[in-house]
Amino acid sequence: MSHAQPPARSAVPKTFGRRVLQIVFVVLFLWLAAQLPLSFVSMGAGNPTDLRWAACHVTDATAERTNDDEHPWRIVIDSEDCPTLVYTDGLTEDNADELAGTFEQAPYEVRVHESAIDLDGGIRYAQELKIHSYRPAPEIAD
Repeated sequence: MSHAQPPARSAVPKTFGRRVLQIVFVVLFLWLAAQLPLSFVSMGAGNPTDLRWAACHVTDATAERTNDDEHPWRIVIDSEDCPTLVYTDGLTEDNADELAGTFEQAPYEVRVHESAIDLDGGIRYAQELKIHSYRPAPEIAD
């Protein structure tokens, strides 16, 4: 049994290697931290970029209770020139009927997914179309 010590290694390469590893780790961590806010936007936490305005002439709007836990109420909006429109954002039992009653028989602009809009600005075929927001259409002077 030999009591000989193994040859001593130089501490300089080990220290230099650790320093490089630490720098790589910090840069990688900062890069990932910078990507985090961008990932929320791409997942839809920000404003959706694939929505466009389309015009529909509303004829009636009614509030309905649903079986969906996430959206227990919805407003079903009938239109002359669009499919049945459905609005669910922020509706509760307390405000659904009141909000449905604010719709008049008039033209409205509705914000829908761009894949639902024709080249001429009309809404394509669909039985029901979820709208993300709406507003009265501007009056066009003759």
